[in-house]
Amino acid sequence: MPKRDRAGVVVRHEGTLRFIPASVVVRIASRPPISRVPGAPKSLLGIAYTGGEVVPVVSISAQNDGPLVVCRYLGEPVGIVGCEVVRTGTFDADPSAEGAVIAEGGPVRSLDLAATFASLQSARWTIEG
Repeated sequence: MPKRDRAGVVVRHEGTLRFIPASVVVRIASRPPISRVPGAPKSLLGIAYTGGEVVPVVSISAQNDGPLVVCRYLGEPVGIVGCEVVRTGTFDADPSAEGAVIAEGGPVRSLDLAATFASLQSARWTIEG
């Protein structure tokens, strides 16, 4: 039987369960007011003040609802929205995939934050004026 050794958050992202490790998640908060950044790609909703710091807020789905999940990515805080928090806690590791866990009766793979932020960095910014 696998050992319960993966702490973190299970979220529902576009109908699929995904896992975010506790080493990445800073906090889960109610969605604060978000200030839009002119010219920013659509997935960068803007910036928000939460937990004593200003963080960029990124949408990971077409629906921008749900709580703000603040993560650390490459040492920097970033808020993500567009997912539903299903469960937090410690989970059994899933030996079939790197970083995956067993939750809600089945395997749950990690949310690919690197791909999310890579697509944001490669997105086109528009300059008005």
